[in-house]
Amino acid sequence: MSEFLDFLYSLRDRGSSYGLQRMQEFTRLLGNPQNSFPSIHVAGTNGKGSVCSMLSAIYRNNGYKVGMFTSPHLVELGERVQVNGEILSIDEIERIITQIRPIAEKMETEVSGMHPTFFELMTALAFLTFRKSEVDLAILETGLGGRLDSTNIVSPILSIITSISLDHCELLGNEIKDIAREKAGIVKPGVPILSGVLPEDALNVVQEFAGNRGSQHYDLMKMNRDHYPTTNLTGYYQPRNAALALKTTEILNHQFPVDEEKTKQGLHMVELEGRWQFVQGSPSLILDASHNQEGFAGLEKNLANFEKPFIAWLGAMGEERGRRLIESIVPFNPKEIVLFQSEQVRACSREFLKSNIPDSYGGRISFGSWKKLGEKLKRSNKEPVVLVAGSIYLVGAVLSEIRNRPSNTGLSLQDLV
Repeated sequence: MSEFLDFLYSLRDRGSSYGLQRMQEFTRLLGNPQNSFPSIHVAGTNGKGSVCSMLSAIYRNNGYKVGMFTSPHLVELGERVQVNGEILSIDEIERIITQIRPIAEKMETEVSGMHPTFFELMTALAFLTFRKSEVDLAILETGLGGRLDSTNIVSPILSIITSISLDHCELLGNEIKDIAREKAGIVKPGVPILSGVLPEDALNVVQEFAGNRGSQHYDLMKMNRDHYPTTNLTGYYQPRNAALALKTTEILNHQFPVDEEKTKQGLHMVELEGRWQFVQGSPSLILDASHNQEGFAGLEKNLANFEKPFIAWLGAMGEERGRRLIESIVPFNPKEIVLFQSEQVRACSREFLKSNIPDSYGGRISFGSWKKLGEKLKRSNKEPVVLVAGSIYLVGAVLSEIRNRPSNTGLSLQDLV
């Protein structure tokens, strides 16, 4: 196991290198597994994971065998690759990676720079798993952007863009229309495209791509919000994600017929952690992996409807996100703010987070230790609700602790982007 993990770490530590050439060649050598099943391709700044999970629940409840590829994971690496809701075991991941590693290394031997990245390897692993499992349908989430994402070698039956806002600007562009062009890169000729609630500049770009590629465009913004369906997921933004999932079933009903009642049931059977998730216990928790501008706006709307006293445990990746996170939390007057810093290279320092808390804040400010997270949870058993927010890594670490099965691999095997 250690050699296998060392290999994955070595790939992860190289970071990301975007483009489709490596992935196209890699999957060609693997027999193009992505062509062995129909797929729905989902991009967007926020809401991708929710929509994917909703679609998986709906189609599974209608009797289909469904594969789902998402990222990042929260605790276990296998969360990224699921078949009918079952995550891939670390043993199965090791078996597949060991099998395809020689092909990846041969690519590098023949042409320098052609070794697949960590994310590309995980994408290929998902394709192979879905082919072996003979899924009826695969739900595929892009990692970053869309145009150059490793998932963008598929020929889906439907493309979805959930939302578009400013995030990863250093890679995707500093304006909404620039980011929209990257996301709209998943639009395929003749393949219908469904878009969510988008800013006007972004919507114009998606419409342009759809028109140029002869793709029928379905716009959720034309749907009456009063008719958005309900779901078991909490959070103000989940009804519109549910509306996207429901519209998807309508668009694809001729290929994948669904029962209306089973579809409604599916929307109330969604399994998704870390999105305004309530966890009862001592202490009770709210886990919210809001980590960008749109996510913080959603966090503010959720807190506006939350009337109980709470303590905030906060962490962030990057100073801009850290500043925005503090701006979102402080107006709601948490009794205490506990600041955390992960060991990730892009982690915002606790000192920087603290420097952005205004003097007018009257609550207690303290630093939390990442390595003593379990002890901190135990000592907080008499506290009011603890809100854990701002960092996928922090939310994942807390989930790992409350599950009482700390992961030796998953928490550190994240993409470096």
